[in-house]
Amino acid sequence: MTSSTPSTPSTTTTQEDLNRSTFVAFLDRVNTGHFDDLDELVHSDYAGHIPFPTPAPGFAGEKMIYKANAQALPDIRLTADVMIAEGDYVVGLGGVYGTHTGGDLFGVPARGTALYWDAIDVARFEDGKIVERWLEADAASLFRQLGLMPGSTETLELPVAPTGTGAPDSTPEQNKATMRRFIEEVWNQGQLEVADEIFHPQATSPSARQLPRGGEGVKLIAQMFRSAFPDYHMTIDFMVAEGNWVCAHFTQSGTQQGELMGLPASGKRAKWTELGILRFEGGVVVESWYQANMLSLMSQLGVQPT
Repeated sequence: MTSSTPSTPSTTTTQEDLNRSTFVAFLDRVNTGHFDDLDELVHSDYAGHIPFPTPAPGFAGEKMIYKANAQALPDIRLTADVMIAEGDYVVGLGGVYGTHTGGDLFGVPARGTALYWDAIDVARFEDGKIVERWLEADAASLFRQLGLMPGSTETLELPVAPTGTGAPDSTPEQNKATMRRFIEEVWNQGQLEVADEIFHPQATSPSARQLPRGGEGVKLIAQMFRSAFPDYHMTIDFMVAEGNWVCAHFTQSGTQQGELMGLPASGKRAKWTELGILRFEGGVVVESWYQANMLSLMSQLGVQPT
């Protein structure tokens, strides 16, 4: 597991530092199979929000998922390549690796194939323990790799983000304000041209490498969803910002009246969540990552993995 912080380390230990260390310890124990030791890191009032159904309520159900995944993927590794901490929150940007040499995974027998899917993980702390956790992962990519969903499994080359804008960096609070403007004006109001102001012309999205760079890619995906859901609306539930990074948890809703990724209009109302991260340089976004609960959305629209 690798991790980094987007800000310059301080010589003084802060609560954010302690929370970050606990978050790393949580991932380490999952990666090393010390599942029962996780309990001492988790608050008694824990609430989890993960994209897969658990076989039992509470954290006990999550541990059962971890154990099942470890049986199917004996070398499984959860990574947090970037960590963002503010107040009671820690965000991990990374993914999950593993070789399918063990038991069944979502009903698929082991084939010995290497699997990887991106993930954004957020933990909220209380009394030094994780009291709430949100996980959004690219489950659709995993299901394609397992053969449960159609689509290409080819991995596109990681795009290189632009650097050196020449302008001074914005503050975390300014970055939060830009995130709010992005959601309200571009996504909710449909002022797509605003994306060209917020994003560097060569901005990249490593989690959506097929999209055009800069505001063009943003406008393309926003227009697609707004056309499919004319009453589309996104709400920011919370934000976490540190240095040049800001993460937000969103709740989205709308009624599908148009085509969406090849799916004909269903007339069904859907509500789904998403985690998004923006990285700024010189006051504009140079990289962005998004992980939405697409399995929940597809299920609500009447589509199930085969």
